[in-house]
Amino acid sequence: MVYTKEHKCILQAVMHEGALHEDEIRELVIRLFDHNNIKKVLSEINAKLQPLYMTIKCTTCEITGQSYWIFTSTIQDKTASFHPEFSQAELALLRNVYSEIVTSNNGCISSTFCLNLCSSLNMKLTKADADKFLHEMVNRKWLYCKDGKYYMGVRSIAELLQYFKDTYEDNIQICTLCKQELFYGEKCNKCNTITHIYCLENYSRNRGVGCPNCHHLMPGQAHSSDDSDCVMEIDAS
Repeated sequence: MVYTKEHKCILQAVMHEGALHEDEIRELVIRLFDHNNIKKVLSEINAKLQPLYMTIKCTTCEITGQSYWIFTSTIQDKTASFHPEFSQAELALLRNVYSEIVTSNNGCISSTFCLNLCSSLNMKLTKADADKFLHEMVNRKWLYCKDGKYYMGVRSIAELLQYFKDTYEDNIQICTLCKQELFYGEKCNKCNTITHIYCLENYSRNRGVGCPNCHHLMPGQAHSSDDSDCVMEIDAS
């Protein structure tokens, strides 16, 4: 395998952003290599990165189901470390946000609750500065925000998983379908089986609706079923 300047261009793009959406990677690969075999190109780059204990890995957003390619170390650290450009107060807030997300019942916390965490810090951080910092964490894919709630971002899942497993061992759940760690997903009301939303969607397309364990209708599938009924009624009329 010849490592070319095109490979370096892809690597630099991922390193610069920290996380690139799969569509952005595909566009780069097509433009630079005249094909769309993303996995082949990234496998060639990772072969060069391996001696440096670095890699570009694919991680799926638990909320959107979209894939991102993330530049990260192959040696997972047991401590959550970030760029020194952030203040100790900001990092303390982020660790508290992580703690609340991981230990919550639904894998997310409200933005208001996040800002109120400022009062529990030993260091001063205004709510205005905290809000600005949290938005920056969303932009950098460390967190994900939707409808006023914060979720675990793809970079946090890819780069800090070992930290979460070591720190919150009893709170980390496993997806029934893909057997990978899960922070936010769909839970069966009958048997408490939990899956990633995107895993459940793939399962439903191939195997039909229902919990993979007990076949009871899952909450998200119930909404889909209701929507389908409405569409059928409209079509029938």
